[in-house]
Amino acid sequence: MATDLNATVKKIMSQLNKIKDLYFKYMNVTAQILYKHGVSANIVSVVGFAFGIFALNFLSIGYYGNALICILCNRFLDGVDGVIARKEDVTDFGVFLDACLDYAFYAGIIFGFALANPSSNAVAACFWLFGFAVSACAMLAYAVVSYKNYCEKKGERKKLPMYLGGFFQGFEMLVGVILLCFIPSWFVPAAVILGCLALVKALTVVSVAYYNLVIFQKKK
Repeated sequence: MATDLNATVKKIMSQLNKIKDLYFKYMNVTAQILYKHGVSANIVSVVGFAFGIFALNFLSIGYYGNALICILCNRFLDGVDGVIARKEDVTDFGVFLDACLDYAFYAGIIFGFALANPSSNAVAACFWLFGFAVSACAMLAYAVVSYKNYCEKKGERKKLPMYLGGFFQGFEMLVGVILLCFIPSWFVPAAVILGCLALVKALTVVSVAYYNLVIFQKKK
């Protein structure tokens, strides 16, 4: 039994790795083509966000398959704009625009699920959005302070880490959104779980910030 389970897991992981490799292959090819034709990373970011708006619209009317296609297009273009940005040279406004549109996209997706069935989804969506907002504010506030401190001490900006590691990054939330497009009836319990995970993420960010900005500074 255990042997069969391990074999199944290995097959699934192998398929996922193949999908990941194809994703990065086509992402890089697409970025290369767009870059050669003079398409900027910011334009790709805005087009990707437009797909996000279409996804919100499809979710609100219950067209989950169409919404999923738009969501995947948004995430694909989000990767493409990063590749182009690294070719062009990353700019402060590009980093700002990418982060701003990413957060607006995910907030819009949550709103779309709420609109799909307000009577049953609205409260759970509000809780998920609350957790998402708290987590986003914690990460962005930490990034602002880290940016200021790093620039003052190093005089450089390109190497500044704008995002923290750990669990419940964009990938985990994307997986949850994709699953909900397949099984929208699970929205309420899934939204509560994702909202709780977002709040835990916010707490870890606050803990890291306190250690780095208070405790670590006292040790110097």
